[in-house]
Amino acid sequence: MKKIGFVGLGNMGFKMASNLLENGHKVFGYDIDEKLTDDLGEKGLIKVKTLEDFSNNMDIIITMLPDGNIVEDVLKAILQVIKNNPILIDCSTIDVNKSKSLYNLCLAKSINFLDAPVSGGTKGAEQSTLTFMVGGNIEIYKQIIPVLKAMGSKIVYCGESGSGQATKLCNNMLLAITMIGVSESLSLAKNLNLNLNTLFDVLSTATGSCWAINNYYPVKDIGPASPADNDFEPGFSASLMSKDLKLALNAARDSKTSTKLGEMAEKLYSKMANGENKNKDFSAIIKEAK
Repeated sequence: MKKIGFVGLGNMGFKMASNLLENGHKVFGYDIDEKLTDDLGEKGLIKVKTLEDFSNNMDIIITMLPDGNIVEDVLKAILQVIKNNPILIDCSTIDVNKSKSLYNLCLAKSINFLDAPVSGGTKGAEQSTLTFMVGGNIEIYKQIIPVLKAMGSKIVYCGESGSGQATKLCNNMLLAITMIGVSESLSLAKNLNLNLNTLFDVLSTATGSCWAINNYYPVKDIGPASPADNDFEPGFSASLMSKDLKLALNAARDSKTSTKLGEMAEKLYSKMANGENKNKDFSAIIKEAK
């Protein structure tokens, strides 16, 4: 049994910490919203009132936070008072360069740091089917595989520090582009008076088949259950997709990579994130394609 500190118990972190508890780990939790720690306390979470309380006796500290600046602030607060050598794992999705700088920040304190963003959304977090994309020291990665397996079904080592974040951004840029393509195809089909059930039967097995069709078809009551069946309540919101696309374009600029479709996707999702559908699932981009 590992003693695990968990910082950030929002939509994803709450479910991930719950799975750690269910797998027998001793979990200490912190969130600025104390109701979240109180609710998880009913499942066995030990509430931590300040970040400094993570300074001693933790084997692992996991962060799941909104952006890189917050992750940096949290890690600096912990590192200032750290008294042992836990493994720090950041499961947030943040800028690649920021992740590398946090690795170096921890290394200066002789603390091991892994970037381990996830894919799978709130459903994957709830069902322990997340995919973890991990960057950092491979020997440290091997040590934390059992812990990650308590929260996910696929754990992938992606390379040196920052590689996990880079892999996540490549994945989400492709997903965003694909969902826009699916949405435009369905809009065309509607305007051509096609039956969308029949279209699904074709698209799900023909050359246009993809994850967005087979798992996330953005039309109510067709295909597997998806946010479209629940008024696009988010598994992964348009605002988060917009954020991730901005991070992907930052990485593209830094690496001098042409991402024309990525740039188009970012503009569409930024518009959606600033409109009436900003809190809807990213697949509600179909509402923007008419």
